[in-house]
Amino acid sequence: MSAIPPFIWICYFFLIVALSILCYYGVNSLLKRWDTAQQTKAQETAGKLENMFLFVKKDMLSRIYIVIPIILGFAAFAYWRKWWLALIVVAVGFVFPVWLIKVLDGNRRKKFITQLVDGLMVINSCLKGGLTLVQSFEVVSEEMSAPLSQEISLLNREIKMGVTLEEALLRLTKRMESEEMILVSSAILVARETGGDLTKVFARLVETIRDRLKLKELVQTLTLQARLQCIIISLLGPIFFIIVRKIRPDHFDIMLQDDLGRIFLIIAVVLQIIGFILIIIFGKVEI
Repeated sequence: MSAIPPFIWICYFFLIVALSILCYYGVNSLLKRWDTAQQTKAQETAGKLENMFLFVKKDMLSRIYIVIPIILGFAAFAYWRKWWLALIVVAVGFVFPVWLIKVLDGNRRKKFITQLVDGLMVINSCLKGGLTLVQSFEVVSEEMSAPLSQEISLLNREIKMGVTLEEALLRLTKRMESEEMILVSSAILVARETGGDLTKVFARLVETIRDRLKLKELVQTLTLQARLQCIIISLLGPIFFIIVRKIRPDHFDIMLQDDLGRIFLIIAVVLQIIGFILIIIFGKVEI
């Protein structure tokens, strides 16, 4: 066996050094990008929670986003001893907080819009009783429940700190962005500029928003069939899997024990989720 020339050893040495430097700086760059992405994500989440009057520190959120999916992944692997199930659990752990915050924010906005009609009626009654618009807002913040009382109370605090009513209303509209809130703020600002009768404006707003809410409820009722189809079709695959698994436990062994079969199962789950989302999108009607 011939000896390896020194030149080859030198080439190997420099190659190892180059790979080590590349790995070192590459890993550091990836870690920095990962940390930046998590910090940005935590900051956006903290802002959304603050809009819902839920105050959580940004550092704690960034730890939650990183630690919880990893812990869930290790727990899933320790329980099932299957790496692909652990990966699914980790992916769910990353997506679940975003989905939960979106659901909480959506429910809060729906409740705000529902309360808006009653709030406008209270304001209209206060204006007829001789109170100013700002005083009427204070009555709403005291009499109504959250989230309307929270948002109107914040609006009152901004006005007391020197913010103009127009700017405070625009901030409220930005926080609780909806067609109903845009309609309310626009009507108030136009009435104040043109000197219109605010009591008539609020009476018309109550009637308009109430009709819009009734129309939305009607649309929800008419699109109920599409939503039920979405749920039923999405459950057919898992139910079929469970029933066949109970009748013949070895029927899906070739899919569960083979790497290619596991990949096909993951693809099937992903396509099932995409189909579920598409049915929801196509069954949604904008008003």
